[in-house]
Amino acid sequence: MAKKVILAVAGAGKTYHICHKIDPTKRNLILAFTHENIHNIQKELCDAHGCVPELTTVSTFDSFVYHQMILPYESSISEHFGCPKFFSRGICTIDPPSRTIKNIRGKPVANPLYKKKDRLEHYVTKRGQYYCATLSELVLQVKKNQESLIKRVAARLNLFYDCVLIDEFQDFREYDYELIMALAKQLNDIVLVGDYHQHSVSATNNSGKPFKNKSTDVSYDDFVAELQKAGFEVDLTTLDKLRRCSAEICDYVREKLHISITSTGDHDGAVKWIDNDPSSVLDDDRVIKLVFQNAGKYSFPSLNWSYSKGDTIDSACVILTDGLDNLDSDKFNPDIIKLSTLNKLYVAMTRSRGDLYLMKGSTFKALKDAYTI
Repeated sequence: MAKKVILAVAGAGKTYHICHKIDPTKRNLILAFTHENIHNIQKELCDAHGCVPELTTVSTFDSFVYHQMILPYESSISEHFGCPKFFSRGICTIDPPSRTIKNIRGKPVANPLYKKKDRLEHYVTKRGQYYCATLSELVLQVKKNQESLIKRVAARLNLFYDCVLIDEFQDFREYDYELIMALAKQLNDIVLVGDYHQHSVSATNNSGKPFKNKSTDVSYDDFVAELQKAGFEVDLTTLDKLRRCSAEICDYVREKLHISITSTGDHDGAVKWIDNDPSSVLDDDRVIKLVFQNAGKYSFPSLNWSYSKGDTIDSACVILTDGLDNLDSDKFNPDIIKLSTLNKLYVAMTRSRGDLYLMKGSTFKALKDAYTI
C-alpha cells in the first residue's frame, strides 16, 4: 500500500504537479477543498492532457463524502441510529445547531435544538438534508456489526480507483482530516499534497487537528513526525522551490518569517518598502494591494491576504497590520506572532511574480480615509 505526502512551499506548483504527474490511463480520483480548487485542477488537467482524462474523476471533498461514503450506505446509517429507513434530500450548507446559545443576558445556556452525536438528527435537518459541516463526523460514527463504514467504503474505492490524490490537504481540519487519515490506512494508493505554512489561512474553522494540540500550535517538525508515524512517506524535496517569486523575495521571506523557501529563479522582482512615497503605489491600479481584511472597502484593486491564496499577481503591495510594522527591523521576531497571522502574511508575500511592495500599517492609516469607499 503506497501512502505519500508531498509537503510543498507556496508557488511550487502543487496542482501543476498532481495534474502533470498522473497516469491518464489509470483510474484517478482527485479531491480538493473548494470549488475554486476543482476549477484550477480541471484547467490544469486540460493543459496537461488536452482534456480531463476519461478515467480521472475530480470532486470536492464534501461531494465525495456525500456521494461515495453516505448515499450508498443510507440503510446502514439508519440502522446504526436505530431509525426507520430514511432517504435523504441532499445536503445543506447551514450550520447545525450549536450546543449552547446566549440568553437575553448574554450568558451561554443549553440550546434546546441541539441533538447529541448518537442521534441521527445531529447530522440531518428536519427536512432530511445532511448538514455539510457534519458529513465526515457522520461517516466516522457509523458502524455495522462492529465494522466501520470507512473499511467498507475503502474496499469499494480500491475496486473503482487505482489512486486517490488530495490537493491542498492543509485546508482540512478536525473530522475531515481524521476521516482522510482513517481512509488512508485502508486505501491501496493515496497521495496528499499541501503546504504546512498555508494552514489556518482560508478555513473557517482553524481549531483542532492536525495543527493544534488543544491550545498549542503543532510545529512543522512535529507535524512531519506525526505523518511518518501514521505510515506516510513524507517527501520534502519534490516541491521545495517556489516557481512564482524571485530569489530576492524568497530570501526576504526566509529571513523575516523563518520559513525555508528558495526560488527556481524564473522571475525577477525586488522587495521595496514604499513608506516614503506610498501614494505612487496606492494610485497605481496595476499593483494589486493585499490587505489583512475588508478589501472591498477600498477604491483601489485589492484582495484580503487570505483570499489571495492560490493567486499569482504581476505586482503586489502588502499593506501590513500595526502589529507587523517592525517587519523591516532587525528585531522583528516571527515567533511571537500568532501563527495564523504569520501564515496569512506568508501567503500575501508570495503572490507576486514581479516586485513586492511593502507598506507599514501606520503609513496606510494616515492615508486610509482618502481610499475608503
